[in-house]
Amino acid sequence: MDTSIPYDVPVVLITGFGPFHSVRVNPSWEVAKALKTYLEWTCPVHIIIEQMNVTYDDVSNKIPEYWLKYNPTLVIHIGVAVGTQEIQVERAACNIDYCYPDNNGTTPDCGRCIKTDAPDTITTLLPIDDICARARRRTKVPIGTSDDAGRFLCEFIYYQSLFIDPKRSVFIHIPDSNENLTIQDMAKAIQLIIYELLHCVDPLPRLNQNGNYLINPNVRKTSDITSDKPNLDLLL
Repeated sequence: MDTSIPYDVPVVLITGFGPFHSVRVNPSWEVAKALKTYLEWTCPVHIIIEQMNVTYDDVSNKIPEYWLKYNPTLVIHIGVAVGTQEIQVERAACNIDYCYPDNNGTTPDCGRCIKTDAPDTITTLLPIDDICARARRRTKVPIGTSDDAGRFLCEFIYYQSLFIDPKRSVFIHIPDSNENLTIQDMAKAIQLIIYELLHCVDPLPRLNQNGNYLINPNVRKTSDITSDKPNLDLLL
């Protein structure tokens, strides 16, 4: 983590995905860049953005490294949900049934995100229903919640972070195209969500004496998340 950042300034890590098959310019990365480069923040926030390849290996290798490197107050993953007309904050992620090939044509071993000692499902411990309700009162951009992140790279990356700390991890799906919503519109709406989330996160996490992130053991299982596999063309 950059030691020049004042200790009381929240560090927000935001990821977006790179190109995917015919999608040469991924809107999730464009929104991430807008949050870093084009928007003004009315309170001190240190924004870090990272582009993720649409591959399971890239996510598995980099996400734990980013948690260690940046020691973030909050992690926001952004991805695209084709066909949706609103911003959707995902409630949970599953560990199993990842059977859709990535950009390299590969799938995770055994179809699992984390191979051992991990629950089938982890739910974010941030109060996303209340957060979305408060954000909706401050924007005309439609904002909702979702219980199915898609069993592809979006859900895969979300599980990686929820497994590390469900008290400071959120995934946000954005529309792939909506003539009424620009990249700037979606970035501003997500900025409002981030402001609300920052009111709910714990103080900055700590590293142990070996330099490893102190993984939060207080993850909970949930049985109310659908296990139906979506069409790969609808979610990434």
